[in-house]
Amino acid sequence: MAVEGEAIAYGGREPAPVDIRFATPADADALALLSQELLAFYSLPVHYQRSYMAHVIADKAFREPPAVEILIANGADRAVGFLVFNETFALANCQSAVFIQDLFVTRKARTGGIGRRLMTRLAEICVERGVTQLDWTADPWNDKARTFYESMGPLLKSEKMYYRMLGPRLAKLAEQGDG
Repeated sequence: MAVEGEAIAYGGREPAPVDIRFATPADADALALLSQELLAFYSLPVHYQRSYMAHVIADKAFREPPAVEILIANGADRAVGFLVFNETFALANCQSAVFIQDLFVTRKARTGGIGRRLMTRLAEICVERGVTQLDWTADPWNDKARTFYESMGPLLKSEKMYYRMLGPRLAKLAEQGDG
């Protein structure tokens, strides 16, 4: 279900009219462009041309079953943000949770309430699905993101640590397995 038209003023700026909906493979090029902007925000190199990124996004993100779910925010003439998330299920407490992988709003559209709209839409989706837990991470150095997130009232879970295994280390672990 798309959320159309209405926008929420945020940060003293005029509300930005946006359409928030689930992304489809047809949005892959717009998502690739936004992903390149996200990489630039983090001062990371862009290793692939946008056309290749769009192809991979269309192929991997929208496969069956879907690898991720993506909300896209479209402004008057282009995509201005996205929120990528996964739903998980915890066996121990028999409950579903949602984990946000990425939330990004293009620089020119920030402080227009779009990030909050994306988060609000995801909260609605969680409630519709009976999901009672929403988790995400933030970089400790990104004060603006932390202020934004904290304005919504989450609990900061400092007792958890975040681990990541990349390429060679992942392959090394796989080589140790027998199953």
